[in-house]
Amino acid sequence: MVTADFQPFFTASVAASAALIGLLFVSVSIAPERVFGPTSDAVRQAQALSAFSALANVFFLSLTSLIPRVIFGLVVTIIAIPAILQTLALLGQAPHWRSSGIVFRGMFLFLASAAIYGYELALGIELWRSPMNTGVLINLLFVILGAYAVGLGRAWELLGAPRGGLLSYVWALIAALRRKRPERSKT
Repeated sequence: MVTADFQPFFTASVAASAALIGLLFVSVSIAPERVFGPTSDAVRQAQALSAFSALANVFFLSLTSLIPRVIFGLVVTIIAIPAILQTLALLGQAPHWRSSGIVFRGMFLFLASAAIYGYELALGIELWRSPMNTGVLINLLFVILGAYAVGLGRAWELLGAPRGGLLSYVWALIAALRRKRPERSKT
């Protein structure tokens, strides 16, 4: 059970995640064949599934936290498992990352998602063992914020938005330096 101190956060999180899931559905439904059609791009499918998984994860965590007398640690543990499995399924997209030129980005998002959901699982187990541990619960709030970041980032990519963040610039710089690097002669 979550104490009253945390209920405003979880209440706002339920509303925000529900709204964002609705917007994700609308954006996909405008041209569903682009994402889930027979000729759709595997990278777009991964972006949509990753965004949905992150937002659904946050939604169900936040919603169940508001249920009186629920064993919240058990719920967190159970909810983390499908998120981890979906994240592991992203590795099946790795060949498409290379062909789309997003190897570093794909690997970064995979590792970030795996870290978030793995830590969520560990926090769920700890909350299950020690339900009134507010330090663990505060850490879970930061995990939820991280899941929001993953979900929103993936949804933003799905819309075809330009990749103009700091990491994109660093990756572009690394790629440019690699292209300029002279080939070593074999002697």
